[in-house]
Amino acid sequence: MPEIIKGKYSGKLSGAFMRHLRLKHLFIGLLFGSQLASAAPVYLNEAFDFNAYIMENMTGTQSDVEGTLAVGGDLNLQHYGIGLELPENGQQNTLTVGGNVTMRDARIYNGDAVAGGTIDIDSSVGLYGVNATNNTHSFYNDSSFDFTSINQDLLTTSSLWGALSDNATTTVTGNGTDVWSISFDGNSDFNVFSIDASTLSAANKSIYLNVDTDSYNIINVTGTDVSLFNTGFYGADGSKIADNQPGVYRHDGTYANNVLFNFVDATSLTLNAIGFKGSILAPLADTVFYDGHIDGNFIVKSLTSPVGTLTGQINNYQFGNFTVSEPGGALFFVILMAFGLRQYLLKSKAF
Repeated sequence: MPEIIKGKYSGKLSGAFMRHLRLKHLFIGLLFGSQLASAAPVYLNEAFDFNAYIMENMTGTQSDVEGTLAVGGDLNLQHYGIGLELPENGQQNTLTVGGNVTMRDARIYNGDAVAGGTIDIDSSVGLYGVNATNNTHSFYNDSSFDFTSINQDLLTTSSLWGALSDNATTTVTGNGTDVWSISFDGNSDFNVFSIDASTLSAANKSIYLNVDTDSYNIINVTGTDVSLFNTGFYGADGSKIADNQPGVYRHDGTYANNVLFNFVDATSLTLNAIGFKGSILAPLADTVFYDGHIDGNFIVKSLTSPVGTLTGQINNYQFGNFTVSEPGGALFFVILMAFGLRQYLLKSKAF
């Protein structure tokens, strides 16, 4: 099984460099055969290092992002928390913003915060360290993070994953009018599924993730408008995947860390009244998320919530953050090689 490699930012890392790095790993595997291919690294760009990565603007209220948050445009938060589940000695900034920041009644935990534009905060905003000690970190100007290149790389990645052929089964159960359940069934190390937006948007349904907990799973969603609500998530054993109960129970990331929904075409994404299990990649989608939560990476174009609602909570789980079994990754390599070569033809002029 290939190892997940996540980009680490140091200075302005160009999208071209990141693409060439990914291709380098693929061509090494091609030259030395499937034995090395099964162990070759799989590159995810740095957006996946963040619990939530918003490519443009974000407005949020009365909620939190448990891990790190990056916002490429302007950020406006009220009654909001960031980074509560991060370790105190983490090396990454808790909050990274490309544009202007306005915050009131907010807490930033376990790290610094940076913004490329103006920083409008008052005494109701605190930066907290271990044991909720106030003012142990700083909020300062820094515009070095290269959102432009990373955003472009996300668009490319979503498109390439969306072009992959299915190697697993999607089963829809209903009565011809209503959808009762959707089952994603795969037994490979790397499973690719597809489903259309209208089917996935059906209300009052169950989603079954019948996959190995040490497999990678990409669910490609086609269609421009997606609305997800009143949907339950179930594991391979048929039992409902439990939600976290703060102070009582926190699940181990099973399914949340190895399933990603890739909204290839979506320009509008709405989520409410849902406990979403898995990561979301929707780089074209203006997203409305409220009265619910997600366990996984949350990568979208923009984020808002209706007035009077609670912005959706983003819990700190990450795609690829799980222990894999011994190889069986030849198929995964072939798939990666295919889209790596396609990326080379589309995007790269030199290697």
